[in-house]
Amino acid sequence: MADLMRLDPHQSFAAEDALADAERKGFRLAVIGRSCAFVAFAFFYLGTFKYPNNVAVAALLLATAAIGLIPLWLVGSRYERISRFALFTFDAAIASAALAFVPLSSGGDIPQNLVFLSSRTEYYYVIVATAILSLSPALVTWTGLCSVLGLTGATAWIMSGMERVVTPGALPPSPSREDVLAVLLSPDFLGIPVRVTEAVVIALVTCIAALAVHRARNVVRANAAAEAERSRIQQIFGRYVPPQVAEQLIAAGQLAPQQRTASILFADIEGFTRLSEALPPAHVIGMLNSFFSAATSIVDARGGVVVNYIGDALIAAFNAPLPAEDHPARAVAAARDLLSLVSGREFDGHQLRLRIGIATGPVAAGTVGGEDRHTYTLYGDTANLAQRLEGLNKEFETACLISGPTFQAARSSCGDAVAKGPVQVRGRESTVEVFALAGQSR
Repeated sequence: MADLMRLDPHQSFAAEDALADAERKGFRLAVIGRSCAFVAFAFFYLGTFKYPNNVAVAALLLATAAIGLIPLWLVGSRYERISRFALFTFDAAIASAALAFVPLSSGGDIPQNLVFLSSRTEYYYVIVATAILSLSPALVTWTGLCSVLGLTGATAWIMSGMERVVTPGALPPSPSREDVLAVLLSPDFLGIPVRVTEAVVIALVTCIAALAVHRARNVVRANAAAEAERSRIQQIFGRYVPPQVAEQLIAAGQLAPQQRTASILFADIEGFTRLSEALPPAHVIGMLNSFFSAATSIVDARGGVVVNYIGDALIAAFNAPLPAEDHPARAVAAARDLLSLVSGREFDGHQLRLRIGIATGPVAAGTVGGEDRHTYTLYGDTANLAQRLEGLNKEFETACLISGPTFQAARSSCGDAVAKGPVQVRGRESTVEVFALAGQSR
């Protein structure tokens, strides 16, 4: 409980729910296991012992197995917890009754104290072991207590029916062979010290089992709390970085730097500055959130990752940080979907227009920042080129421009893209082959 108090409410509820579910599943397993064990014992007695004892004992065992299934119908009710304690109390009582009342044989008047020469006391250990499956230290402790009391009660009942009780205390000092045999083989012999030892051993086994169950519960609680915290962090963290990036960051604490060939998509809302000046800030934020949410879903569906939002623009990467086959074609398909999105619906009552640039080439990706704060970003000429191509749409009066390498790699997806020829791009010494997606001119 002290460990549970150190958890925040979200983790505590998750841990308690996990423990309750584990107890319920464990108890269900215990019930089914004990019933199967009773059925197996029943058939064992039918095949091993003589009639009519075998039939009577088998019938009793089958009835006990059937009665033990009743708690399964009480799962979810207010009697669920009580039924668990009642079941193991019943099992301990049955084992004790077998010691006290079930004779060793139907063939004659055999003293009941000789029942301790059989293995019936070992049933108590089976009962305690079954209780362990419930993952409840309280139930294990209760089962062990009932077993000890049952053994004590059965022993006391047998003693009460004996005219004379012979114990190891009747042996003289340094007894001879004849003295030992006379005591141990006496029909009135009842090894009280052995019975006490059995009770102590059952109690010790119970304590060890309860401690083991307590430790197992701590493991379940810790795992449930960690998973709840992981989900909470991922949910919160995923609002600020791509969910795929957040998953890797949570698992490893950082995102290993990558250098690979990727396709970068840079999309910007046309005329956003003018639009934002005419709207209240809250309205602008709501409009952006609505658009970015829909745009991110499109990028995700095409196997890309929205790396960052910069004002009214978004940067998406295909094949970084997550691998994506045919990434140029995926980027082009995502661009078409984004343009169809803004042409077919309004965002908070406003029709938006996009300018998109796509470039394919080597990029460096990873988390950067100070000791206490990091961000995931992309570096390299490819990312810069995508942004430059987005800006060139204004000059060419187009909606989406793609670089030559993107066109070459995704030729089948580009349809009848229009070549704009070699273009001098700001920040680059050499010219760049540029293509405009067909049907996307202003």
